[in-house]
Amino acid sequence: MTAPAVKGFTHISLSIGELEASLGFYRDILGLAVLAEPYEGTAFVGREAMLLAGRSALCLQEHRDRTKERFDPLRPGLDHISFAVATTDDLEAFAEHLTAAGVQHSGVKPLPGFGHFIELRDPDGLLVELHSLGT
Repeated sequence: MTAPAVKGFTHISLSIGELEASLGFYRDILGLAVLAEPYEGTAFVGREAMLLAGRSALCLQEHRDRTKERFDPLRPGLDHISFAVATTDDLEAFAEHLTAAGVQHSGVKPLPGFGHFIELRDPDGLLVELHSLGT
């Protein structure tokens, strides 16, 4: 029997260090709309907020008993997250916005055969990519 088709992501949940810092980054720097303001988690002990990235939710989960470790892409698990941006011109505008906000980033870089992208880090050190397949 063949599995039914997967249609995309409904949400991605990140375990984060400090909810206010991460919410400020994803909402204020990346411009994601808030879907649910911070609230006490129901499936875990801690606080959570939800943002909207296109048609998918980004959940920020601040576990009460979290460690103070920074993100490490060399450990098995998440490597990075990538947000879609429509055009390379939009990426250039994002680069200017990030610079003006004092956020360190890679600038717009080509990804041969796959468009262009910008790399930056969230408050916990998670690699975030802004990616455009367009011209």
